[in-house]
Amino acid sequence: MLTLEQQQAIEALRTESILAAKTWDHNHSVEMEVWSTLVQDSFHRAIERFQGNTAHTSSGNALCVHLAALTADYVEWMQWALSDIAIFAVAIRAESQSVTEHIGPCALVYFAGRILDDFLDRHHLYRGRRVTLLGSLAEQRGSGAESDALTVLLALLLTMEGLEQLPPGSGNVQRQVITSLRRLLTGILMDRSAPQLWSPEFYESLIELKNVDYWRILYDALDPTRSSPLYPFLCDFYALAQKLNDLEDVARDEAQGRPNLVSVSRHAGTSSVQPGERTLPAVTASVTSHLLRLYAHTHELPPAEKLAALKLLGQSRTQMEKLGVFGSAEPDHLRIGIHRGGLAWHATVDEFLQRYGVDAVESSVCPVCHADVFTAIFRKHGFQYNRCSVCTHIYVSPRLRDPILQQMLAEDSSQAADPFLESQTIYADHICRLLSASGIGRRLLDIGHGSGHLMLAARAYGFHVHGIDRDERNCAPLRAVFGDHVQQRQLPVDALPWGSFDQVVMSHVLEHLAEPARSMPAVVQALQPGAFLYIAVPDSEALQFKLFGRLWDAVHPIMHPQFFNERSLRHLVEANGLEFVARVPSPPLAGPSVQRWMRMFRSLGGDESGELAVLARRKMESGLSPAP
Repeated sequence: MLTLEQQQAIEALRTESILAAKTWDHNHSVEMEVWSTLVQDSFHRAIERFQGNTAHTSSGNALCVHLAALTADYVEWMQWALSDIAIFAVAIRAESQSVTEHIGPCALVYFAGRILDDFLDRHHLYRGRRVTLLGSLAEQRGSGAESDALTVLLALLLTMEGLEQLPPGSGNVQRQVITSLRRLLTGILMDRSAPQLWSPEFYESLIELKNVDYWRILYDALDPTRSSPLYPFLCDFYALAQKLNDLEDVARDEAQGRPNLVSVSRHAGTSSVQPGERTLPAVTASVTSHLLRLYAHTHELPPAEKLAALKLLGQSRTQMEKLGVFGSAEPDHLRIGIHRGGLAWHATVDEFLQRYGVDAVESSVCPVCHADVFTAIFRKHGFQYNRCSVCTHIYVSPRLRDPILQQMLAEDSSQAADPFLESQTIYADHICRLLSASGIGRRLLDIGHGSGHLMLAARAYGFHVHGIDRDERNCAPLRAVFGDHVQQRQLPVDALPWGSFDQVVMSHVLEHLAEPARSMPAVVQALQPGAFLYIAVPDSEALQFKLFGRLWDAVHPIMHPQFFNERSLRHLVEANGLEFVARVPSPPLAGPSVQRWMRMFRSLGGDESGELAVLARRKMESGLSPAP
């Protein structure tokens, strides 16, 4: 939410930038046209020399000539990126002869960086507008190592060509271009950093290296000594430009696991932000402050530089307005529950971000032990799976926000197919026999009862059965049998109904919860002293996971944001004051319904389901003994 002072400053910027743009166009239109022609001519000569030198060096080799032509065609299309050069040249009163000699070669180095970035980010289309050089090579020579290698080699060749074309005596420009190029490459390496290295300081350093230094490769052709009063403003301006690009590209960057203003801000607040708290307000406040800082800077500039700065800043203000940065409320099309989401359970993270905006996802620390030290192990549908370095739990972060998940459940009349719901049927008898043998009383609570297979089996074994489930569609059919002993409840809750129980079952519940540790206190309170808790979850150490990895159908970033192993599940149990009794082995399955491939896992040392089941017990109060 903007303050009144900020609203007034933004409106003043709008008015002043419109006037500045009109004044600039009136006073400098002829100069701008001259400079634009000069820049284009210099660039075209540099491209022609690149093609000529490649042909000469290769003695007219047909492949080399063709590859140089492909490269030239792509970078010539990219020359719109040079459009602001004329504004800078007029504002700082650049020396035309020096610019003529330097801008073409510097542009070759600049566009080599674009080609390299396309390769690293696997861009076969540039923002959906044109096939990149990588894309052209993949179309002609197939996607793979050869087209990748050729793209990198052509970026290197273009860089060397640009540096060689710099005229004799341009040592200062050449040194600065090489320094900026080195810093750019360092920034590209930093861009591959794991999320645990992300921080606000990391991000500011990253955009300085990867974006501001990238821009300096061009600017040094105009102002080799960097002495213009406009220079510090432009450095800060291009930092803001990258932040605005991040707001536009957040879906793509999130899917690729790249640091972005939004994802870095979300990650930086992980340890202090409560689940469900939004990231966007802090991000928009940050870029708004950046814009107003630049606006204040314009009033310190000489007249010509000030006009140019205001003209550029007016474009940024317009871009921010289109992005909704100044909006006082979330747009209706991004608000959860206002319109149908229309996304399937296999939707990718970028599809959620495009549909619901940057706050469709939220970052978290380990939901089991709350540590913020982890290793990213893989991505599925664009969602990242992390392994906690303390308790070894695997969890999705950033994860889908719960209100979106609830909307999907409400919209999906068929419900999502969970491969582990079948185990509630297969193992119902096994669980009942296990709990019957405990010798404790007969009051049983089934948390997340699903279709009710365990409840029906437990009643047949003589248990007094109660059940809760998050989905009313599961509860309604069972009320005909169990009456008011069935309730629709969504974990976490402060307390569970019906008092305490002798047995509580959570079969394939914990893996669905965003914060399983927050649900455990109420579960513990539902256990009377000495009572047993049976928990079953997919096992991240199962043979199925070792063989198939993220292709295993249990690995589902929306339905299963948690992936336990025995160590992490035991940590969760014991951290809530329960006694870990034993791991419960899955019994061998028999009968015609057991497929041959299921038996294969048993023969290889695993089991048919890939399930981890454990039995825990609430400790006896002092002076009491467990039932025999």
